[in-house]
This record gives sequence, structure tokens and C-alpha cells, in this order.
Amino acid sequence: MSVPIRLVQRNGKLISLDATQIQFKFARGTTAIPMPILGERYAADLNIVTTSIDVDVILRDDDCAASDVAEQPAKAFIDFAKPNVRDNNTIGAGSYFYGDGGTVTIGQSGGKDITNKEFQLKSTFLKQSGADPIIIKFIDTGTLGAATYSSGTVSISLNHANLKHASTPSPSSGAFTSIAHEVATYLTNALNNSANIGITTTSTGDTGLSHAFTATLSAGTYNATLGMTRVDIQQDEVGTNGNSGTPVFWDMTSSGSVNTLAVVPPAFQTFRGGENNTCKSAGDKVQDLIANVSNSNVMGAVGQALQMDTNDERKGVSTDFNKLDPTAGATDDYIVGIQIPYNSLIQSADTTSMTARNFLIVTGLSPANNQGSVANKLPASTTFDSENVYTGIRGTVTTFSAAYMAGDTFYSGKLSFAPIDMIVGL
Repeated sequence: MSVPIRLVQRNGKLISLDATQIQFKFARGTTAIPMPILGERYAADLNIVTTSIDVDVILRDDDCAASDVAEQPAKAFIDFAKPNVRDNNTIGAGSYFYGDGGTVTIGQSGGKDITNKEFQLKSTFLKQSGADPIIIKFIDTGTLGAATYSSGTVSISLNHANLKHASTPSPSSGAFTSIAHEVATYLTNALNNSANIGITTTSTGDTGLSHAFTATLSAGTYNATLGMTRVDIQQDEVGTNGNSGTPVFWDMTSSGSVNTLAVVPPAFQTFRGGENNTCKSAGDKVQDLIANVSNSNVMGAVGQALQMDTNDERKGVSTDFNKLDPTAGATDDYIVGIQIPYNSLIQSADTTSMTARNFLIVTGLSPANNQGSVANKLPASTTFDSENVYTGIRGTVTTFSAAYMAGDTFYSGKLSFAPIDMIVGL
């Protein structure tokens, strides 16, 4: 029985293969030095580890009726439980809003106020047509929770005495677990509203947000104790144009760099996963791998290095390959990761069934309980993220060979995958 594995390209596309044999190789650079007379052996262990993954694969024609090769919508999220600063494999320490234990205020005069700060969304149609993005902002006037729509701008009111100008801000009512929960609720409602926003949002001429997006409220990814703080946003029109490189928050300059003096935005992930029909034959897959291994450029950096498991913000060096260039990068085929599933008992709901997880290699100064099977909580179907080691194994394919026997409908092959935390190149 083969194991379905996925090679992840820098543009988020997948190459699906069937693995018949997988060999993990790990070697610690610890050399024992024998001592004379006593017969003892000494060594220094500096945690220098070499790794490789060798896989025997079968390349088959895709089942074009299967959901994993059909056109897919792009998805993004915004989570108001956490600020968008990177720690070791997670979004930075602390909560977001001041009343929830963070630093960002609503309607205050200080420099960390969220009101009247604009962020952008682009629907599949807006990306395809090259039109201006939708502008969204929170305001501290008007009727609490109400949204107004004009000329492509959406203004959402957070006007309540409990939320603003309070020494200890709190939710406006007991219906909300936290301020983050309340703000996420109002954004979800606005995105699911069909009111005319003054611009065309879809290829069929619709003018409402709900025609372009579907928003769903869910528990926070990074701090579930604050309740339903995360807004999951899905493009209603499928295809790669849905990977619009948004949301873009107010701390991004026109040149694409981060203004570190601006108010930190909430945690978010840009739209990704949008696919045109990706049904491929066995030969298509061979050709894709030939193209990747024989001539493929990084054009920048991919991954994360110098990772520290501390509560300090922006530790180490990291880069999100989906943010390097969301337009030109859409055709980049460089392989940046691999997802190899296995069956887990420790993560299953009971001991009578298994649940699928991906193998991980967690590096950096990370505690032992953050590296093993207990910490492997994300499902095998999770989208790969080069900045999150819990979504798969970062690295690239270094060797590939393929063979074809007359009369077969598939190719057999061998590939070597080198786990690498950060790859830099031209």
C-alpha cells in the first residue's frame, strides 16, 4: 500500500505522489573520543544534525473528478486575538486589544489606536481585473456594529463607551467573550452583507461583499480563551486570481516594507490556496519535477532561521513565501516543502481510531514538548506555511530520477528531499 505525499511549490501548488518507501535519515555530529587507560569516551554535542528524506514514488494520472484537483477558492483569515508579530513558529506573544490584555486601543488618542486605520481586500475579480481594492476600516462614531458602504470603502462602527475612552475597556455586552470576539463579529457581519458598496466585486457584476466573500467566525488560532476571535474569509469565485496578496494592513508601505512605527495589525494570513483545475497525468508530474530540479530559482529567501522560543517579538529571520511577491510569485514552481502523512493515536479522540498528521522536523530553541507527537495538532490536510513548522517539513528536492516500463500507465521514481529551514538564492 502506498502513502499519498505532497510536494509544495512556492506558489502554494501541490505535486501529489504515491510513496512506496520512505526513508528518514538523521545523523548527529557527535564524535566520541576514547581516552587511554580508563577506557572512557568523551564527546561534545553541539546539536549539529544532518538530515535527508529519500522516497520511492509512483507517479500516476490524477483522478480528474477528485476534489483535490478541481478548481479551488482562495482562503484567508484575520485573528483579533493576537498581534501580527512572529515568535518561534507562532504569531507573537500577548493579546491584541488593550482590554483583552494587549496594547491596541479603540478610539483613544494614543499611537496604538485601531480606529480609522485602513486595510485592503481584493476579491478574485478585483485581482483579475486589476481594479482598486476594497478599503475596510473601523470607526468610533455611528451605531455600534453597523457598517456603511460607499465608493468601495467599508466603515464599521465600534462606538461604545465600554470599548473606547475607558480606563479598562471591555466588551459592550455579555454576548461577547472578549473585545476581540466583538470586533471579529462585526467584521464577519460586514463581509456577509449584500449591500451595494459602490464598486463591482465579482465577474458577474455584483456589487456586494457577500457576493465576493464568505466570512465565518471561528475560535482563535493563537488564543482560544478569548472566544470566537478569528474571521475565516473565502473567495466565492475560484481560481488562482483569488490569491490576491491581501489583506494588506496599514503598516505596509507602498514599497512593500513594514512601517515598524505604525500600529501593529492583528494576526492574519493572506489569501492562498486558490487553484485552477490542476488535474495532471503521470507524465505531467514527471515534467514538473524535471523542470523544478533542473532549472528553478529561489529569487529571494524562503523559510525561517535563528528561531528562538521566547516571548520577545520578531525573533529570528523569517520570510513568508506567499508575501514576497504575490503577483510575480504566482508562477514560481520552486519546491519549498513536503507533507508526509502518518496515522496518530495520541491526537485521536479515542484509542479505537486514528487521525492523520504530517511528519514534522521542529528546529530552533524549542522545548522538547513542542517537538514530538503531542505537539503535532494540525490535521494532515492543513495548508503548508513556510513560517509554521507544524504544517509540514521545509526544504527542497535535491535529486530526482524517473523510469517508465512499456505498457505501464505510471512512472516509478526516486527523489531525495533535503530538510532546510531557510533557503536563500537567486
